[in-house]
Amino acid sequence: MKSIILTSNVILASMVLLSCESGADKAQSQCESMYQIIINENDKHISYLSENIKIKIDENRNNQNVIIYNSLTNDYLDYLSEIEAAIIKGGTAIFFDEYEYSSVGKEFEVKAKLYKSEIEKLSSSVNFKKRLNLLLNTNSIQIPDDPMILAENNENGRTVVGKVYAFYLDYYFRGFSKSQSLAFINNKKRAILELENEFLLNFCK
Repeated sequence: MKSIILTSNVILASMVLLSCESGADKAQSQCESMYQIIINENDKHISYLSENIKIKIDENRNNQNVIIYNSLTNDYLDYLSEIEAAIIKGGTAIFFDEYEYSSVGKEFEVKAKLYKSEIEKLSSSVNFKKRLNLLLNTNSIQIPDDPMILAENNENGRTVVGKVYAFYLDYYFRGFSKSQSLAFINNKKRAILELENEFLLNFCK
């Protein structure tokens, strides 16, 4: 018996508690407002983190690892900003071509894996790498047998025979609203900068 990979909207049945799409307009409006609040607060936090990172970068212009880390991060964050703009225009459908990944979806996974692998080369901390992997891995997600239980991040990339899995983008983006997806990416951008800030604080003493 093989593991099963889901690529269609059927996975949304196990995520009803996350979607906030109960059919009630008022509840949906409240959810959309909350996502915007999260985005606004994250943007402030991102701004403050960026200020501190800039100071550290300016103080360590001769440190090659610092410059490489910051360059990689800036490029990846610019890419995520492009994805945000594309979602605003076309919704999460940009990631898919019917039941398969679109070129945008495939590129999204490639960019995440490449950024993660390059940053891992710059740190010797096992714990740091664990958190980086938790944030950036694009492994398929195991769908719990109980629909009331939320799935966990498959950080180890393991699959269990007989269990049902959803591809990363299907699980986190397919069928969700623009605001939900934007909040998800926005939160990822904040976490990326938090890791860079930590790296700089520990590396630049």
